[in-house]
Amino acid sequence: MNVALVHRRYTEHGGTERFVVGLARHLLQRGHEVHVYCNEIREDLVQDGPVFHHLPMLRPAKVLSLYRSSIAASGGGHQVVMGFGRTRGHQIFRCGGGAHQAYLEACKPKWKANPQAWLERSVDREAVLSAKTVVSPSRQAADDLVRCYGADPERIQVLPNGVDSARFRPNAEARLARRRELGLDPQAKVLGFLGTGFERKGLAVAAEVAREVGLDLVVMGADHRFDMWLRRNPDLHFVGPVRAPEDWLPAVDVLLLPTSYEPYGNVCLEAMACGVVPVTTPWNGVSEVFPIQGLTGGNHAELVAALHTALKGGAELSRMCIQAARAMPRERTYAALEQLLLQEAMA
Repeated sequence: MNVALVHRRYTEHGGTERFVVGLARHLLQRGHEVHVYCNEIREDLVQDGPVFHHLPMLRPAKVLSLYRSSIAASGGGHQVVMGFGRTRGHQIFRCGGGAHQAYLEACKPKWKANPQAWLERSVDREAVLSAKTVVSPSRQAADDLVRCYGADPERIQVLPNGVDSARFRPNAEARLARRRELGLDPQAKVLGFLGTGFERKGLAVAAEVAREVGLDLVVMGADHRFDMWLRRNPDLHFVGPVRAPEDWLPAVDVLLLPTSYEPYGNVCLEAMACGVVPVTTPWNGVSEVFPIQGLTGGNHAELVAALHTALKGGAELSRMCIQAARAMPRERTYAALEQLLLQEAMA
């Protein structure tokens, strides 16, 4: 099969980027010819094996750059083109970010008065409606595409993301080492928060919940106002951006992610693979794969109750999380996408 993958970046610095690189490697190992159309390539990945079509970025119109890549791929003689960004021209579109309108409704209450938001919504809607098949990471995100854009449910494939359980796993040595670095009791119950963009991910709510239950909160991740968050929350343990989350997640007992909108929070599945119980909001699609009910909350009181459920679950709930994560290897996701691509290539 001759397949083209279209995304703005071929790097491993973000969730979608890591997914594209992983899928490309899987397809290459399976003997397929893989072409990657992108604007940015990490140099050490050039030798991975795909045929790269590097199209320089059109600044400041990033959407136009992606659209140009899609057009180039569509005319490249490939059997099937799969896109990962918001633009038309793809036979298969992986809509990992969910419906942009749903994000705007949850995070930008005044979005209807913003012309830029309307443009972004229009581009996203066109990408969804123009694709023959849309891949969604969760049923919640798929339902948003139908509600917001009138997408045909029959054209949407729900395919949850998997996890690299060889990388994300319980690690007693890392747990003790990270706690020593932070001056935390090795035996105490500790909460964790991991994400980029603290406001949307719900750090303020997480901090309030942690204070109410009297537990330490370790904050992993980045924010453009990092110094402000640090100054206003001196009682929290700020780690900053972490390049190896698999070394930090085992240090906590519960991952607290009160996100405003998350089609599929991969970090929750990664935490589960490490034996860490996730607590999040009902509008995080990854909650569909949690091993038990009661680990979500839509407000402060519900999140506190969900946290108590997580803590009471103890070692047994931790084992259940590990088992649930290991039942969702990332290779299974790549294999399912390969079959979808093959079906389209032969159509």
